[in-house]
Amino acid sequence: MAQVLPILAGVALALAGCGGDEAVHPIDGGALDGALDGAPIDAGAIDSASNLVLTSTAITEGGAIPILYSCKGDNVSPPLAWTGATAPSWAVVLTDRSNNLVHAAIWDIPGAATGLPENIAKVAEPTDPAGSKQALAYDNQTRGYLGPCPPSVHTYEWKLYAVDAATLAGVTLQSTRTNVVAALTAHATATATLTATFTP
Repeated sequence: MAQVLPILAGVALALAGCGGDEAVHPIDGGALDGALDGAPIDAGAIDSASNLVLTSTAITEGGAIPILYSCKGDNVSPPLAWTGATAPSWAVVLTDRSNNLVHAAIWDIPGAATGLPENIAKVAEPTDPAGSKQALAYDNQTRGYLGPCPPSVHTYEWKLYAVDAATLAGVTLQSTRTNVVAALTAHATATATLTATFTP
């Protein structure tokens, strides 16, 4: 019996150590990456969990962004399309990765949608796609898309979020782009990106 007690004590200590492994680990990408259902995640963990792919007929991965979609042109939003997953709703965020400035965010895109048309209306609730909502762009005046307008070559990222509900919780039309991104990272079930550069 004297030999059994130390063994049982060691097993109890080992089990106690296994139950408390909930430490927060560093997440690459700062505030633009977050937690899924409140649990810390690696920034790339969501991407690898699905076959979600984001593309555009106007912009190729790693290519150059046409002037049309920038402040040097008409500053219209580019056409986007996605495949590889289903979701109750979708969202798209444009970020200047050279300085991590979030340019624009659109969310509550219906789950049946498989893309975004070119030149979405610059209003809070565009009719196409119906039901979607847009935050104020980086000038804090324009609703919806404002594209590249850098002083030098910058890299831009369109990020698609598959969202776990038809309506994104925790945000309103008064929410900032940062608030929207935080809510999206908390409710994303998958993401995909399209990255390209713009030279003024």
